[in-house]
Amino acid sequence: PARSYFGLRSVSVIDVPSKNATATVKAPALNGRRIFYAGWLDQSFWPDGLYAAASDDALAFDLRAAKEFGLNMIRLHQKVNPERWYYHADKTGVVVFQDMVQKYGGATKDTVPLFVADFEAMVTGPRGNHPCIVQFTTFNEGDCWRVFDTPPHDVAGIIRFFKQLDPSRLVDTDSGGGANNQHIGDVNDIHSYPYPG
Repeated sequence: PARSYFGLRSVSVIDVPSKNATATVKAPALNGRRIFYAGWLDQSFWPDGLYAAASDDALAFDLRAAKEFGLNMIRLHQKVNPERWYYHADKTGVVVFQDMVQKYGGATKDTVPLFVADFEAMVTGPRGNHPCIVQFTTFNEGDCWRVFDTPPHDVAGIIRFFKQLDPSRLVDTDSGGGANNQHIGDVNDIHSYPYPG
């Protein structure tokens, strides 16, 4: 017999009272309740296989470790993992911020159609069925967003495209990068690299 599972959740940004309670600020919510996401950046490096997990247990290891450390989130950095990894995230209850794969340095206009096709495949492919994914990150820092300057594939067009593909998840326009200054995504995260770098 075939077996499966399913999960239900809602992801949103809500208004909450500010510290001085005279105004509101935006905060992430899971199932309508404010949540503080705490986790790590996962580049999926396995010492015995580099970017290939040695076993199914190896795929699950970091996800279980996150929970053991009291964390609830992993940002999967600039890669798409095997489906089984997302299965383990679903079953473990770890939330995933899924990055889009980036052209790290040397991006050109020729990069854009490849990025768009890969982005659509990532969002609408099997990963779209995993409730663990609550947010997609389109760009990272300064990696390649500056070549996205011609509609419909300018930065704003990419965000609109994402929202058409998947309105159920949040989008981070540019994790730690200048495209966040456009204020068109759901979140604005800041990268801080304090001394000593």
